[in-house]
Amino acid sequence: MIHIVTALPCEAKPLIRHYRLNGRQAENGFRIYENSDMRLIVSGIGKIAAAAACAYLQGQTTDRQHAWLNVGVGGHRSLPIGELLLANKITDAGNHVSWYPPLVFKAPCPRLALRSVDSPDTEYRDDCVYEMEAAGFYATACRFSSMEIVQVCKIISDNRAHPADKVTPPRVDAIITARLDMIDALIQALNTQQALLAQQTAPAALNLFMEKWRFSVSQQHQLQRLLQRWQARNGETADPQMFAAAHNGKAVIKQLQQQIEQHPLRFDDAS
Repeated sequence: MIHIVTALPCEAKPLIRHYRLNGRQAENGFRIYENSDMRLIVSGIGKIAAAAACAYLQGQTTDRQHAWLNVGVGGHRSLPIGELLLANKITDAGNHVSWYPPLVFKAPCPRLALRSVDSPDTEYRDDCVYEMEAAGFYATACRFSSMEIVQVCKIISDNRAHPADKVTPPRVDAIITARLDMIDALIQALNTQQALLAQQTAPAALNLFMEKWRFSVSQQHQLQRLLQRWQARNGETADPQMFAAAHNGKAVIKQLQQQIEQHPLRFDDAS
């Protein structure tokens, strides 16, 4: 199962048609479209709306490890209309907090930094994609799934030569429709990675850690997710002996997190 978040109905419609998603009755301000493999929610504009939509969508399932994808349009000072990009950095322009989505599969498209703004920005000062939802989406979705299967892709809808006030819903629909093949490749890659993560952390590996240290229930869930991320990045399970100096489960989790952040990714896409 993959969860997709779009801000606008015109961003969602090409995906709804392509994947033949069926709409549910709107509840609590959100409309969900789904089939057996995918759920899509239209969040509305802005970081807070995107965060709320992620939380609501997660509440519709008891599973903890879905892949997540934010699909939408954004602006850039010079990139051509219709260019699709995967985020390698997401910055909240309001508080300057940044996230760096890790990539453990080959990206089917170039990667570039995104800046989530609170209102439309048509000056395009920096070499990044300007949009309004990614920061809220990413910060929230990563609470529910491993960061390796939470990604953001944006398609350029406006630039200095083609201003944002000229972008219409039919134009957005056409732009996204033209990139459905690339979006589909990204979804397939995320689904594959999700399946690998589900298989990689064997109960025996988790049990080895739990035999040496005591973990609360919430720490056990955190440990399992970290062990999945470790194996996704390293290609092998983590050895408890590497953390022998840790005095308790909390220290193990902290050290495991640090090791994961310091270890290079399997793929370094320089696009």
